[in-house]
Amino acid sequence: MFLYLIKYYLEAKMFLLLPEKYVKRTQLRRVRKAFEWAKENSIFYNQLYKKEGIFTLEIKSFDDIKNIPIVDKGLMKEYELDELLTKTNKDDLVAVRTSGTNGVPFDVYSSKKEHFTSYVRTFLSLHGYNPFQKFGLIGVFEQKERIEKQTFLYFLQQRLKLFRRKTFHVYTPHNELLQQLREQKINLLASSPSCLKALTDELERKNEFLPIKTIVVSGEKLTESAREGIKKYFGSRIINVFGCMELPSMAWTKPDGLISTYLPNSVFIEYVNPTEINGEIYGELVITNLINKTMPFVRYKVGDHVKLQDIYTKMGSIDGRAEDVLTLRNGKKIYMVLLYVFAKIDGISQYRFVQKKNKSIYMEVAKKDGVEQDTLSAKILTIWKKHFDDEPLYIEFKNDLPIISKSGKFKRLEVEK
Repeated sequence: MFLYLIKYYLEAKMFLLLPEKYVKRTQLRRVRKAFEWAKENSIFYNQLYKKEGIFTLEIKSFDDIKNIPIVDKGLMKEYELDELLTKTNKDDLVAVRTSGTNGVPFDVYSSKKEHFTSYVRTFLSLHGYNPFQKFGLIGVFEQKERIEKQTFLYFLQQRLKLFRRKTFHVYTPHNELLQQLREQKINLLASSPSCLKALTDELERKNEFLPIKTIVVSGEKLTESAREGIKKYFGSRIINVFGCMELPSMAWTKPDGLISTYLPNSVFIEYVNPTEINGEIYGELVITNLINKTMPFVRYKVGDHVKLQDIYTKMGSIDGRAEDVLTLRNGKKIYMVLLYVFAKIDGISQYRFVQKKNKSIYMEVAKKDGVEQDTLSAKILTIWKKHFDDEPLYIEFKNDLPIISKSGKFKRLEVEK
């Protein structure tokens, strides 16, 4: 796998330098291979393409690609996992769960070498990063570390002190977390915009400044107010990494930039259904993953809108989901990553949190068939009390939770204005 990733890294760098004509010719060939592989090895694509009458489609031009039907998470969830995958043995695969932009989380599978290409892309996004320099990560990291312990990366971290990170748990009180960042002298920090918003609110309250050279944000839309708070209270240069679990670390900006770079050897990008947002033309992002053969994503609609650009290796600003931050009665800030723990409860189909104008917090839940409502409520309240003490939580059961945010993305955490 190590040699595969070195080759991937060198190819990725090369593709950013090669002439556009050569790159596009290679992309066309790889999209054709992804299409052929998916239809021959995945029951889902096999049945879909036969149904749509394109099973014998020959892809000779980019116009031919437009004849392939666009798929999305909702359509793929109608099929069993074994019908989506191209491999029958799942024991040696890596599974990661999406955040559930349509309200229902979705497990994405890949081989280990396919999975770790995202680490290469992250490394490429960190302009000037020294691999011997330890960086900080605020988030949920248990799954990440469990996967890494089975790979050569763990050896590099433990023996050669390469690519090390200091992890900070999301449930740490914000004043303690800020103190830990000071003590560890973190110069490179990665987290979500909503988590960083909670920290900058705490710094503002205490009228303090915590210098961090570089902050990498991902997982949510970076709003201008969040950007301003990071610049004011951390003084950081900001690298904005965009991706999805279907293709993590897909694109990234230069420090403090607005335009993102993506790797054309890894993904073929299209924009459909152009629409005007704030006077600018955006398109819905559709990707063909050129890396993941285990669980193919061929003309897959991600759900984000991207500002259209003329340069084929660049992506404009992304209008995605921006999560709110809950404020408890004791002043504690709760951001979305803290609430992913509820996704582990067996019996929940969908869920979201809403803080009403009177500050009360409601959890809207759609349960799976056959699950007792009282039993599920007890499980939810046990977890809530463990993490959030005596803050009241009101549970509302619903048949389904429709997408209601203006971006078309399912908003798991919303504060009523």
